[in-house]
Amino acid sequence: MTDIGREYGIAVSDSSTVFAYLSDKKSPSKKDEVNIVLVEKVSQSRQILATPNLRRLIIEMYSVFDRCEKNSSRDKPLDTASCCTFSRAYRSVLYNAAVSHSSSDFMTDFALWSLYEKLWFGRGDSSICSDLISWANEPFTFFRDATERAAESVEPNKAPEEDFWKGVAINLLSCNFSDCRELLGLLGKSPEYDAFINVLSSFKPDDLSDEALKDTVNEWKELMQENLINRKYGNNENLKYLAKLLLGEERYLASMAPRVLAHWWQFLPFYVLVRNPFAKYQELIDLADECRTIFVGVEEDEGARENDVFWCLISKNDINFQQLISSNPWLAVHLVDLIQKATLNPEFEEMRKMHMLDYASALISHSPLWEIGAGYLISCGTEGLLRLDAHIEGLHIEDDEMAEQLLDICEDYQLKDSKNCVTNTMTFRYLKQNEWSAALAWALKTGSKKTIDWTVSRIISGGSKEELAALRVLESIATHSVLSLPSLTFLFAYQHFIKMMHNGNVIGCVQHLIPLIMMPDVPTQYYYDLFDYMITIIKEDSRSGIPFSKQVLYELSTFLSTFSLDKEKELNECYMKKVKTLKKMVLLKLADSIAKGLPLA
Repeated sequence: MTDIGREYGIAVSDSSTVFAYLSDKKSPSKKDEVNIVLVEKVSQSRQILATPNLRRLIIEMYSVFDRCEKNSSRDKPLDTASCCTFSRAYRSVLYNAAVSHSSSDFMTDFALWSLYEKLWFGRGDSSICSDLISWANEPFTFFRDATERAAESVEPNKAPEEDFWKGVAINLLSCNFSDCRELLGLLGKSPEYDAFINVLSSFKPDDLSDEALKDTVNEWKELMQENLINRKYGNNENLKYLAKLLLGEERYLASMAPRVLAHWWQFLPFYVLVRNPFAKYQELIDLADECRTIFVGVEEDEGARENDVFWCLISKNDINFQQLISSNPWLAVHLVDLIQKATLNPEFEEMRKMHMLDYASALISHSPLWEIGAGYLISCGTEGLLRLDAHIEGLHIEDDEMAEQLLDICEDYQLKDSKNCVTNTMTFRYLKQNEWSAALAWALKTGSKKTIDWTVSRIISGGSKEELAALRVLESIATHSVLSLPSLTFLFAYQHFIKMMHNGNVIGCVQHLIPLIMMPDVPTQYYYDLFDYMITIIKEDSRSGIPFSKQVLYELSTFLSTFSLDKEKELNECYMKKVKTLKKMVLLKLADSIAKGLPLA
């Protein structure tokens, strides 16, 4: 072998490939030897799904999905209250994942879902600005570090440092006025700080939901303006700057927001509040456009907006929105599913199915999550069941529990091919391990005469007498079940004969042995042992006095004569000699019975 590192790949599952590397032989003297190294390369998606925290997220998201699926109808949309309940459950899972991962990505997912809920799942009995402020006050972790650094930077009798004012500005621009007031309160009592804190305290977000209170809502802005005119903030330039932000002066907004916030959508609630707190939906799109432009500036990429998932959400660009979230399956699958259940929109139904089929396939190829993947596929109707059928045939079945679960699914949804695959896999596995009871139990679940006969034949040919006597599964088989197949009938009868022989019940042995010998379809290799037992019993007859009726002996001699003719070509000389010996002994025994005048039966 002259080529080094030649590589051959064999896919062993959807998520794993085994590669064989062929390299130079070790020694020139060993001409026929080749070094082969087998390496399994696990796909990136499987590695990701193996992360414990992510697996927990997937399991918890499926738990919510399952409840939602059971409480929804294909022809009736979810009511608003139910939709919001399931939405809160989903985003709660996302939030817990973000906190446990300390991940900004999961927190962004949480923010995106929360915003969608506020804008499109809500009851619509509050203003858009009020909803945005409520959304901004969700427990986001984006600003936690800045707030903590601001609080830690405060020192008695010392002017606040830059970190402090940055923390205040971040909380102000994210509409988190309560934390903003608390931070300013750390600086102690002063007329300037008190004046500013009082203005913030006078703002009541609930008033935004009633246009009749429009003048009241604007009072806090008017008070802020008066404080500036009356120099209530003294020479504190930081407070003056914050006041001008609250008054919505664009120059200050454009200067401060990009410096302290990471994303334009974090700035949107504050921008709507200070520019048009009673904005309607169409006005919201215009305000979001202004906010984004102020924050981002002039963009060279014309498609930047279409690639901005928050912009697509707010502008209701559903096609781009779904495409952008598709890279995040646990978000896309469940959000699109909930949207479809709330609207029964056919377009969302197609997107739902597409996202769910792909997501489920990824999960089912990662064994610990196969059951969740199967649940998603089942919810996709006929197409999902077809894909599930294909996946089951490629699954590695880890144990009996998994096999039983798969079997239940196959029977519930009439997946006949997959059922055969599962039962045959388990049957052959246990036959290979010489676990006869387990093998027979799984063979019986196939319902296939061919498989059962073949399994019984393997058990009979491979098992010892002690193992056959100990077959537990036969004890639970009803008589009518046993009698339905000749191979099972023989195995059942043979086990009873072996048990009686081990217990020393000679009469019982005779009563079972003769019918056993004359059964149809007895495996040929078993006749030799059965004939041996019969010869031994007849020899012992003179000592033990075993009763043989003339009728039974006659039927046995007739059977042996026919057997000799039928099996002559199949059996070797030793076998035929054994048959002739037994036949002779039976005929002598029959003649003796006739001479003694024994009854036929």
